[in-house]
Amino acid sequence: MTQVYDRNHNILTVGQRVLISENGETTQVSKINAEHLSAFDAQHNACIQLSNGNSIAPIDLARLG
Repeated sequence: MTQVYDRNHNILTVGQRVLISENGETTQVSKINAEHLSAFDAQHNACIQLSNGNSIAPIDLARLG
């Protein structure tokens, strides 16, 4: 499985609280769909599913805590 990193190069895992940089909303990572993606694609494509139902690219997130 490809590891995914936030905008500050912190590893993201399921259950972590994150900040969406576009709007300042905080939410949790509910699923990571980065299998069969290159490291670049995993960073820039919307492969993170959030608890609020949205999918977003890891580069648009900042890990909290």
